[in-house]
Formats: sequence, C-alpha cells, structure tokens
Amino acid sequence: MENRVEIAAKEELREVEIAKISVNPYQPRRHFDQEDLQELADSIKAVGLLHPPLVRPIPHSDEFELISGERRFRAASLAGMKTLSVIVRHTSSSLSAQAALIENIQRVDLNPLEVAKAMRSLIIEFSLSQDEMALRVGKKRSTVTNYLRLLTLPIHIQEAVSQNKISMGHAKAILGLEGCHKQMLLFELILRDDLSVRDAEAAAVRIGEKARKQTLNFATRDFYLEQLAEKIQEKLGTKVVIQGKGKKGRISINYYNLDDLDRLLCLFGIK
Repeated sequence: MENRVEIAAKEELREVEIAKISVNPYQPRRHFDQEDLQELADSIKAVGLLHPPLVRPIPHSDEFELISGERRFRAASLAGMKTLSVIVRHTSSSLSAQAALIENIQRVDLNPLEVAKAMRSLIIEFSLSQDEMALRVGKKRSTVTNYLRLLTLPIHIQEAVSQNKISMGHAKAILGLEGCHKQMLLFELILRDDLSVRDAEAAAVRIGEKARKQTLNFATRDFYLEQLAEKIQEKLGTKVVIQGKGKKGRISINYYNLDDLDRLLCLFGIK
C-alpha cells in the first residue's frame, strides 16, 4: 500500500531553470510533432505558458524531473525560455513514474501502441495485475487486455498501428486469428482493399473457416517452390507465392498501392 501522506504531497508553484529539468524516463510518448511544438512555442512567446508542467525535486540535488507536461516543456525550450514556471510536487520516483504513465495513458492523442507499451511498463515496473491496471487508468479490464494483446502482433503490424495505418478495431480483428501467417494475410487485405473494421472482421471469419477446411498437409508441401518464392520476394521487396501443379503453376506477386505497382513495373522494365 502506498504511503497516503506521500500521495497527498504538498504542491507549490516555483520558477526554475529549464536546464535543471530532466524528462521522465517513463514517458510513453516517443515522438513529438515538430510543427505542433513550433506552434505551441510561438503561442508561449505571445501569451506565456498558461498551464505549468508538473515536476518533482530529485533528492540530494537542485534539479527536477518532469511528472507531466513534457510537450509544454519542450515548446518552452524551443521558444528560448531560460526559466519556467512549474508546479513542484514532493513525491517519490515510484509515484512520479506511475503518475507520468497514467497521465499519458489517459490522453486521447496517444496511438494505441503507445498506450499498450505504457500499460505494460506499469504492470512490469510496479507488479500490477490487469485488474489493478484497469482501476488506476479508469478503463475496463477487457480494454486493458485488448491493448496488451497488441504487443503480441507481428512487428510489421505493430508498426502499422503505431503509424495509424490501421485502427485499433482493425488490430482487434487481426488478433481474432491465430498464427502469424493468417494475421499477415488479413493485414495485407486490409491495406490492399482499404477494408472497414466491419469488413475486416468478416474477412477474419472467412480466413478462419478456410484455414479449418483446408489444413495444410506438411508432407505434400513443395519446399523447393517455397524457397524460390522467398528468393523472388528478396529481389522484389514484396510478397510472392508460387503454386505448382505438375509441370504447370502460377506465380502471384502482391502490390499494396499504385506507387508500389509502378516500382514493380520498373523492376520488370515496363513503363
């Protein structure tokens, strides 16, 4: 149980040197849009900083660590400010880390993968159960579980979630399939056909049913053709499938948008 006196720590408004403020290592957000920061910096130059960041004093020093407000802190630095009005909260590093993570999880502008990684950090660092996690961030336990499951997806799909190429709803549909191969298949369909979440869910059902009906027989797999397909994939930089039947067969080459098609045509010497 956390010390209740520490939780209700006294806060004070103070002017401190920006050089003496360090960022919180538990901040889940890793990317700050530079144009957005510049706009905020221009606003700070014009009207000042309206909402001071929250910091804690670092023990045995005259320096401080951010609890929340890193975007405002960065913008103030960009605006050329040497000192900054901050709210100083006397609290432990443990509570500071939890506050930073929870405050950011509750923000609406974090992408789902950033939220998932923040939740995982809280659970690991402070030995929380998913029920405790849900209670602290004000979300349902099932919501916490869905976020954490994002981290089990293939890295390529995680990157697409992080870059907002697919939504949380699309990711949940992909998670409904077992196995990296089927998940990647649905992911490629979503990108290729610009599927809505509902269409992606329907496609997941079809893929699952097809997989159950047509279980691959390991003994009849043509490993030679699979190796050839892998070599072609390395050359073309896209998915390639070779299907053989006797002396005949078919080669399928995927492209994901018109620019990708143009790239492949150029590789084949076709204008």
